[in-house]
Amino acid sequence: MAQRSHPAEDERRALVQDLAAELVERVDPDELAVFDDAAEDYFRDPGAVLDPRRRDEAVGSGVELALLTPVVLAVAQQVVDYLAGVVVEAVGDGVRPRLLHAVRRLLRLGDDEGTADPPMALDSAQVEHVRAVALARARDVGLDDERARLLAESVVGGLRRTG
Repeated sequence: MAQRSHPAEDERRALVQDLAAELVERVDPDELAVFDDAAEDYFRDPGAVLDPRRRDEAVGSGVELALLTPVVLAVAQQVVDYLAGVVVEAVGDGVRPRLLHAVRRLLRLGDDEGTADPPMALDSAQVEHVRAVALARARDVGLDDERARLLAESVVGGLRRTG
């Protein structure tokens, strides 16, 4: 029997994937052609895909590429998890069902039309923490300093900020 996933986990995965696609589009738009396949591989087994020994192995059609997508997905997952915590802290446990929707709005990956809630925003300390989370995760999974910084800047560039 096929294992069913939880709706919140499906939304979390979709949010991580949407953020990662936005980041890949900013950092390496040519890689969007293989993004969906690379994302499937990542979500199937993140550890294996991020293993530096596999980084240069063949992808899909046999073309050898060192893909940025798995690294971006790992960073996006860490950022989404951090922002989910920020939202829970800001709005309390009573609205957990709307948590990922609020994170999506923070990342500007969905529209604000049709909602009575004011747009959420991060203060400068929270933005700096998101930058640090993204940078640390990018380095942890083997991205060189220059690309790790570019990716972290791309993450924070899309955030809603106060003031």
